[in-house]
Amino acid sequence: VPDADVEDLERVDDPGAGAGSGDQAAGAAPGARKPEGSRPAKGSSRRRVVIAVRDRELAATLEERFGFYGFVVILAESVDRIAEVAHEDGSFALVLDLQLLSGDPHATEQFGRVRETLGDRLRTVVVSDLDDFTTRLSAVRSGGSSFFASPVDTGRLVDTVDNMTLSEAGEPYHVVIVDDDVEQCSYHAMVLQQAGMITSVVSDPQHIFQIMIESKPDLLLLDMYMPGCDGLELAGMIRQQEAFVSIPIVYLSVETDQDKQFDAVSRGGDGFLCKPIKPDHLVSAVTARVERTRSMRFYMERDSLTGLLNHTNLMYSLSKEIQRAERVDRPVCFAMLDVDHFKAVNDTYGHLTGDRVLVSLARFLQERLRKTDIVGRYGGEEFGVVLFNVDLETAVRVMDKLREQFAGVVHDAGETQFSVTFSCGIADYPRHGGPGLIREAADAALFAAKESGRNRVVSA
Repeated sequence: VPDADVEDLERVDDPGAGAGSGDQAAGAAPGARKPEGSRPAKGSSRRRVVIAVRDRELAATLEERFGFYGFVVILAESVDRIAEVAHEDGSFALVLDLQLLSGDPHATEQFGRVRETLGDRLRTVVVSDLDDFTTRLSAVRSGGSSFFASPVDTGRLVDTVDNMTLSEAGEPYHVVIVDDDVEQCSYHAMVLQQAGMITSVVSDPQHIFQIMIESKPDLLLLDMYMPGCDGLELAGMIRQQEAFVSIPIVYLSVETDQDKQFDAVSRGGDGFLCKPIKPDHLVSAVTARVERTRSMRFYMERDSLTGLLNHTNLMYSLSKEIQRAERVDRPVCFAMLDVDHFKAVNDTYGHLTGDRVLVSLARFLQERLRKTDIVGRYGGEEFGVVLFNVDLETAVRVMDKLREQFAGVVHDAGETQFSVTFSCGIADYPRHGGPGLIREAADAALFAAKESGRNRVVSA
């Protein structure tokens, strides 16, 4: 593991220049501005949001909050500016004030051209001073997938945009193509690669299992008729292995007999595509199945509120990282975080607001830590973070900086604003050997942090 991996983690100590004001110490007063300039969103440096609203105070608030959570923020005071951004590469989310289009045929026509040019690459959230049938209809006709009436709940709006852009920030799809026709195989691989997917090509079915173990694919494209082992037999062998049971298998074959197609699907397959297939149809079919599978897997492994790993999978990941650390002789740190006085937040502002505080902390940790770090919800208001190849001193320094920064995040409860803090306990491997021992040590350190006054980081 290169040392730069640790250096990347330590950038949280100096996030860089941002859109707003400078640092703020822990224990900030409610309503105070929070520190700016987070790193680009985890998994994507191109996650952009264009804010096109006339209310300057709302625009400033959204700019601050989106910037803090890792978005590249672009302010647009007109449809002309939106069109300029549309000419740049990449997709973006748009927060659109309907007043920019109201009563202006030129702006409406120009925005229509922007939508036509970008297609699915444009995700639109509409805000408006009005909330009636006509306004809602205009929002839909403008491509708005979500609608917020004034006064805008900025926290929910940021959550909405964050969720709609998550798929763009995720890992590319990995598809394994099994076909003895090398020319056909290469062609289909090229089509999927041009759509941004990763492909592995297998012309000899005997090599499939080694590749699947190494690549952990999202989907298999399988030819029905191959010498030595046909597609149905290979699908049966794959389904015998527990690790591969949930991987979708789609047959891509010249077979047109529907009875044979249904038989193939009933024997381990998930779908059937006939050759020749148009490139757009192939990409759409693969994308739809992979997205559905990833979504199902996500909800099985994740906490429903925060989207982080649930307790079981967090502990499983900790165990795996310790095994990896033992093999390559590297340190691992496990940090346990607990939101301070969380019961008071629920009692004062309501459980819905308390849930949003937890979601805010979850997103904050994901954006500020490395892509390789593991973040999970341990339970209730407790979170766990697994830091591979990080010594205890570095882990304490980084988590303490995160503690200071999160203390400056402003949370909304109606017209009231408030801030919260967290306490943290950290233990390291190999000082505390094994997942059970390191968890117990981190938990004890967290208890010490709470007992000694909260809003601090304590090492085991």
